[in-house]
Amino acid sequence: MTQSPLLTSSSGGASRSPGLVANPGDPEVFDFTRPVKLPRELLRVLQLCYETFSHRMATLLTSTLRVVCHAELISIEQLSYAEHMAELANPTLLAPVVLEPLPGTALLEMTLSTAMTSMDHLLGGKGGPQPARPLSDIETPLLRDLLDQALEQLRVGMESVADVRPELEGLEYNPQLVQTSTPTDAVVVGYFELNVGEEQGQVSLCIPLQTILPSLRSYRDKVAVSASERATREAARNAITAGLQNVPVAVSVKFQSVRLEPSDLVDLQPGDVIPLTHRLDEPLDIVAAGRTFANAVATKRGTRLACLVVAGADSEENKR
Repeated sequence: MTQSPLLTSSSGGASRSPGLVANPGDPEVFDFTRPVKLPRELLRVLQLCYETFSHRMATLLTSTLRVVCHAELISIEQLSYAEHMAELANPTLLAPVVLEPLPGTALLEMTLSTAMTSMDHLLGGKGGPQPARPLSDIETPLLRDLLDQALEQLRVGMESVADVRPELEGLEYNPQLVQTSTPTDAVVVGYFELNVGEEQGQVSLCIPLQTILPSLRSYRDKVAVSASERATREAARNAITAGLQNVPVAVSVKFQSVRLEPSDLVDLQPGDVIPLTHRLDEPLDIVAAGRTFANAVATKRGTRLACLVVAGADSEENKR
């Protein structure tokens, strides 16, 4: 179903009102049902999010259902909500999803055959053709749990763009009974091919454009860097790195500290021996600015004391 009320400008007549172009050329077509179009660069960002979601969802289903599953993003389209509802089968599995803290409600749709095949594998079956029927009272909570896990993969896929917490609201089977947006609202729909074993099915994810658009724009503004700005940052980074190479740093090699009573400190005399808790087989700590960044053993080089850097038990932790 396509609704296309169009506005065209007429080029007929010789007289022109002030401010109008004398030769406007071909009339421009404007679709009032889609006043905002998702730019190509933002569409690419959303595509990467959806591809991550599909890969992680396939891994989840494979491990949960114990059958090889494959999910792949087919396309992303911008439609009106009414157009998306008109293209859905009836019955089908519909799951409204709240994307906290973003406004609006998304809609996850899955063909009933895919849902029933997933339930069959989850309950130990072998798949095969399944009846197109609503889920039973036993199957419903099982599928809800599976969808909750799938939505966690959506959260991971979207985390580079927005920190969302997807929450499943309910399950429905008739598209006419679900209204997460007004009919003329622009929505972005991702279409996925989902194969559960030998069963081929489809999944779609519908998100209102105004729900995701601000986050996509913020992400674009954050990562968009011109070539000249990138070169300036690289030059500054190289200059700082080169300068730091010649900065003198005070480094000390230390034994483990020992605790003494105040009375022992007061009574210290030349020749007194203070027993250390440092074992002979333990390396010494190499410290700079109060942080231990390496370990060493005592040695000498010519007539001078020295230390040999070694890999201590805590070296990796100290580096962090």
